[in-house]
Amino acid sequence: MHLANEAELYFERGGPIQRFAHRCAMGCGIADTARWRILAFLILTWCPLLGFAILEGRAMGETARDSLLLDFATYARFFLAVPLLIVAEQLVGPRLRAAGLQFVQGGYVRAADVPAFEQAIARGARWRESFWADLILVVIAFAASWGFTAETIYGEGLATWRATTRATSSGTVVSLTGLWYHLVSLPILQYFWYRWLWRLTVWLGFLWSVSRLKLNLVGTHADQAGGLGFLGTAHTSLGIFAFGLSAVLSAEAAFLMVFQAAEIDSFKVPFAALLAAVELVFLGPLVMFAPALVQTRLDWLQKYSLLVAEYNRDFHEKWVASRTVESGSLLGSSDIQSLADLGNSFEFIRAMKVIPFGVRAIIQLALVTSLPCLPLILLVVPIGQILELLARAVF
Repeated sequence: MHLANEAELYFERGGPIQRFAHRCAMGCGIADTARWRILAFLILTWCPLLGFAILEGRAMGETARDSLLLDFATYARFFLAVPLLIVAEQLVGPRLRAAGLQFVQGGYVRAADVPAFEQAIARGARWRESFWADLILVVIAFAASWGFTAETIYGEGLATWRATTRATSSGTVVSLTGLWYHLVSLPILQYFWYRWLWRLTVWLGFLWSVSRLKLNLVGTHADQAGGLGFLGTAHTSLGIFAFGLSAVLSAEAAFLMVFQAAEIDSFKVPFAALLAAVELVFLGPLVMFAPALVQTRLDWLQKYSLLVAEYNRDFHEKWVASRTVESGSLLGSSDIQSLADLGNSFEFIRAMKVIPFGVRAIIQLALVTSLPCLPLILLVVPIGQILELLARAVF
């Protein structure tokens, strides 16, 4: 089945700002690759930040809190989180596109609903390319760089080099390091996050439109999700965002534990909240397909129940009730194999899930989110003790 606007079905790129950046790169003769985008981001955000910090003596200040180079979360933000967001364009984007196309390739969209499916693609493209959406994201990023930061989550006690003022022998003066951080570096960093959040919103809007169609699902599909199991698989790739968020929070926690003597127990609530939010945001929206899956399960159970009853009755009449007049042998007959296959198909329908993901997807996201937290254990438990525990567990 061919879609007229299939080329417009993508979610990892687009928007006025990205198009402008692409034209600038092409104008400078630079290939618009993930490597160059990461390098450009660091040149614009990290390098001036480090330069101002060195000039103001805040690269290695009098205390850890006043030292840019001792702020673990800074490295996590600029050298891990944002590069992961850029790499996600090549990792997550193609998987979402493939999942969107699979609705048609798998025959789950009926021929009569193809125009509506194409309208859903067109609507998503308009949202993705919206000038106003990009402008709002920029405004939110600037506002959040002052009001929604790590300090609002962990409270006071984090690195003070981020402050827009600094104390000197002649009094309090403006800090170029802090200004660049809040006016340039942090807004750009947060814009990358909000832009991906908007892209995922566009994707979910597309899925919502598709979920309203009368999908041609398969109750006996081996994925036990009517054939929609590919959605859960695609959404596990969103774990790259969970890993980046968890890495930043873990780095902030590590700073507080190392330099502020914070207890690891004090971070249980933030990490538990993050884990719950990841599962809710990345997998929860797929529940929108539950009505279609429930209806498919009920319809197929009813139809297969009638089919099983009819076939079993015929089998009984042929091989049991009329056994004395039948000269054929049950051994090797295709009837017995068909009976078994029909029974297996019925069991597949009975085991069908009403959500297009399973426990495996939940565990995978939880593991990816938890990985950056593991180094915190080394701060409270000696490595020798950990190795000893592992040795006992193995031997």
